[in-house]
Amino acid sequence: MISKGNFLLLEPSEFNGWLQKQKITRTINKLQVHHTWLPNYSTRRNQDHFRCLEGIRTTHLANGWNGTGQNITVFEDGKIAISLDRDLNKTPAGIKGANTGALCVEIIGNFDVGGDSMTDEQRQVVLHLYACLAIKLNIPVDTNHIVYHAWYTSAGDWLGDYIQGRSSKTCPGTNFFGHGNTRLAASREFIPGIQAEVQRIKNGGEEPMTTAEKKKMDDLQATVDAQAKWIESEKAKSNMECPSWAKTAYEYYKPFIADSKGSYDFWRQLVINYRKENGIKVQ
Repeated sequence: MISKGNFLLLEPSEFNGWLQKQKITRTINKLQVHHTWLPNYSTRRNQDHFRCLEGIRTTHLANGWNGTGQNITVFEDGKIAISLDRDLNKTPAGIKGANTGALCVEIIGNFDVGGDSMTDEQRQVVLHLYACLAIKLNIPVDTNHIVYHAWYTSAGDWLGDYIQGRSSKTCPGTNFFGHGNTRLAASREFIPGIQAEVQRIKNGGEEPMTTAEKKKMDDLQATVDAQAKWIESEKAKSNMECPSWAKTAYEYYKPFIADSKGSYDFWRQLVINYRKENGIKVQ
């Protein structure tokens, strides 16, 4: 946790603990979802986090705002920044005409089609952050309360979905989370992801899973799946119908065999016996 200038920079594992200590004095019933568009992954390359944040703030001040527009910023590497000049108790400047009762989260990147592909670190932290906020603020996890900028007009009127030509922006991106910025896309991918993270936190998992931890879990699951397939394969071999390569031997010994089922080793031994008895040598 590092405080510098107008921002507090947190590691993903620090966010929920920090959030629980915050005293919220205003009513917050909506969580806004934004992407920055600029800065994006290209402009962020080798750039200091605080330099990036102060650059955003300077742009917002030039707009005539009295500080950084967003309350929270999520970086591509998973780090989370709190705007000290726009803390959680201050109304954001996120969606013109629709900021009362809202909290604004800006996700670094351009997630329009052809733009940035969200990193795993950022994706996991975004879900974690919204889940923590929903729990802390007692906000339902649905598309009425977790809203995309694209679902509003430029005047702040609620459209309820992205409508090209009427929506103020494409924000948080026409390829956000790999599915888009429509309400249907949110309900299929983004909202269920937050709901799953809420349950994980409530079940005792406070910190977001790191990329390394997720890879270990995926590798473990792949191993379990492979072992399950192997076990099923071995079970199938334990009492299999006579395979094609043992048909001749089976027909030869058929009068001495009760049925046409046996283990793989049984059919293999039967073929060997047949070859031995009939003088058939394997070259």
